[in-house]
Amino acid sequence: MKSVIQHIQTEEFDRIRIGIGHPSNNQDMISYVIGSIPEEEQKLLENGVNIAVEAVIEIIKINTDSAMNKYN
Repeated sequence: MKSVIQHIQTEEFDRIRIGIGHPSNNQDMISYVIGSIPEEEQKLLENGVNIAVEAVIEIIKINTDSAMNKYN
């Protein structure tokens, strides 16, 4: 995100955030975020991506507030 802000020289843009849950047991956050996705969670990821796609379409067709109200 810092790189995007640096390149476009502003923090004024819409962001789509997709939750990824929390690490289990003693796994640290960085390993959890950049590690491989367990097979049993693949379906959840696909669903999250599909919802994000719908939210982006809502932002483009209507506006950000509408998408936030519908998808948050």
